[in-house]
Amino acid sequence: MKKIVKNFNILIKKTIFKVQNKTNNNFKISIFNKHLIALIGLLFFYLFYLLIPLLYDKTWVQTNIESKLQDEFKINFSSSADISYRILPAPHFLIKDSKILLEEDEKQKSIAEIKDLKVFLGQGNFIDKEKLSIKEIIIEEANFILLRNDLKIIKKFKRKKFSNKKIKINNSNIFFKDNLGEIISIINIDNTTLFFDVEKKINLFNLMGKIFNVPFTLNYKSQHGLDVYEEIYFNFKSLNLNIFNKSQNNNNFISGDSIISFFNSTINTKYDIKEKLIIFESNKSRVNNAQVNYKGELSINPFDLGLEIYLNNQSISKFFNINLVLIEFIKSGLLFNDNISINTSTTISSTSKNEIFQNAKINFNIFNGKINLNKTKLINDDIGSLELSNSNLFIINNQLIFNSDILINIKNPDRIFSLLNTSKTSRKVFKNISINLNYNFFNNQIEFDNVKIDDKDVNIELLRIIEGFKNNDLNNFNKSRRLLNELLKVYAG
Repeated sequence: MKKIVKNFNILIKKTIFKVQNKTNNNFKISIFNKHLIALIGLLFFYLFYLLIPLLYDKTWVQTNIESKLQDEFKINFSSSADISYRILPAPHFLIKDSKILLEEDEKQKSIAEIKDLKVFLGQGNFIDKEKLSIKEIIIEEANFILLRNDLKIIKKFKRKKFSNKKIKINNSNIFFKDNLGEIISIINIDNTTLFFDVEKKINLFNLMGKIFNVPFTLNYKSQHGLDVYEEIYFNFKSLNLNIFNKSQNNNNFISGDSIISFFNSTINTKYDIKEKLIIFESNKSRVNNAQVNYKGELSINPFDLGLEIYLNNQSISKFFNINLVLIEFIKSGLLFNDNISINTSTTISSTSKNEIFQNAKINFNIFNGKINLNKTKLINDDIGSLELSNSNLFIINNQLIFNSDILINIKNPDRIFSLLNTSKTSRKVFKNISINLNYNFFNNQIEFDNVKIDDKDVNIELLRIIEGFKNNDLNNFNKSRRLLNELLKVYAG
């Protein structure tokens, strides 16, 4: 800063000496030189004016800045004594190692540690320090640590009117933890802007960042009045996923619309929230250009979900193609929670001629930390049905295992024989097959146990043939048809 002032002094002296030499030689000062001298003089005095905050007492600055941040932004900052003043890119105080404090049960706790807090100043009056004003603040390289209980306080904060002066957050992280201190998720913040738009009279919050290393943008706005109106928009470009939600709060009764779009699918939901109960239903939703209907109720505390889904003209076989992301999510153990209760049923109808089953009702239930698919039923209109019971989805040795009893009821054996091209000598009449299945999602292996046909145990030879289905990676229709014909051939009937 001293070097800048010194360079200005040298420039002024050179200019004055030039003017003096010209005056001594009876030359008049040109209009250009007069303007140049005036401009240099103004720049010098402006620079001197900008440097006035250097004279402020640092203790006064620390106390005054904290007070103004509390009054104008409704945020309780705890700043350190490491404060410096800079004029570039604009006049501001740089405060090292600050914290954001949160009031909880009449106590204060830190929810953010900030490496650099930049407080940019309005240039209206530096001479009278009591009239010092804040233009905007920039938070850089901060770590926000939020527990589940902290979200209630943040929810109250976002419903208040923001300051019309911007808060910017760059190159920071948000750590979400459960109340035991375990990290649930991390959001990496590239840049964030938070302020109240005076012209539109709305709160605005825009964020660009990453979650689980997936880039996303978040745009939030809310308008306050008798009814509280909010809009939230998430965009995950790399996943081709968009989430939009708008809601209106009237006397603690919230109604809204949520739209989730991905690839060729759009999930549009209308919902109402009263106290801790959410009632929702579909509104012209489509998955892969096929209509989807659903309705349900969700209780927040404790978490209790009841959901009914109806899918028309959908592939039933593809419904069971579980991707790796879902498997990893289940393996995370979040669903194996005693405080979670889920009862969902998905009814599917298919008109495809390539499908083995034309109708299905698939149940997914969670109760007391256990997951089951009990009473799931697949129906072939011509042949019969398959139903699951005593099922259990669990994790053992970091591997996801599904175990279930399966009952296959045969309505028309002749249709099976026709489908499998079974020879007439191998055609034996039977009404049902029961079997216990154990499926390992990790290695895609199937184990069979307790196999019965018409309530009779099968012999060793039949069990040996059934073992041919063990490696699910090799299973296909031709192989299944061959093995089933072998079963029918050795079955005594």
